[in-house]
Amino acid sequence: MSKIKYCLPIIKMKKAKVLSEIKKYPSYDFYEIWLDYLEDLDEIFIEYLISQHGKKLILLLRRNNLEIPKLSLQIRQKVMRLLANKKVFLDLDISQKEELSFIKQEKLHIQLLCSYHNYKETPGEKSLTDILAIMKKQNPVIYKIATFCNDENDAICLMKLLVKLKSQDQQYIILGMGKFGTITRIAGAIWGNAINFVPNTKKEASAPGQLTKNETEIIYNILTNQTDNNL
Repeated sequence: MSKIKYCLPIIKMKKAKVLSEIKKYPSYDFYEIWLDYLEDLDEIFIEYLISQHGKKLILLLRRNNLEIPKLSLQIRQKVMRLLANKKVFLDLDISQKEELSFIKQEKLHIQLLCSYHNYKETPGEKSLTDILAIMKKQNPVIYKIATFCNDENDAICLMKLLVKLKSQDQQYIILGMGKFGTITRIAGAIWGNAINFVPNTKKEASAPGQLTKNETEIIYNILTNQTDNNL
């Protein structure tokens, strides 16, 4: 099995706090930084992040629950220009049509993590397949689907999709939110999610149902060791 790639979600209001989190947790493979929450964001800070942490960065230009971003479109466009031809992931939800259109119009070469978030429910299998087809038009490096699981059937639906994508030659992240979605995060870690979003503590979670890094490691080791012993 391939090594789990851990990502630390960072939602802070000050640049110094972001840098402090990165310094405090050097063992993470990625850092997901929610730029729209930063009250003192500037170009110099983004350039610094790129120069120091390039390949480990996942930047977001949106808010939780797909709330309207506070950063102006002009600033968001500046950020995207800064990311052109850089080894940095930009996570854009398919609802962020202005940003996705801008990238295409300006022919920017951005390492895109194209995502779909639904904080209320998990669409059916056909709808999820249609969503993936929409994502494909953006030519992303990684496909991400994160939906709220209202019951076990929703979790099963996501895990079936996970198994389907595992057999295809593409990078993916499939996960469920809420208590019924927790099992999908475990399955995702074992079945090859490209990146696993795991805060250091529950308090730092960026979505409901996230396991901490320690919890994920414990469960992963138990399950993989059990599998190895049964071979």
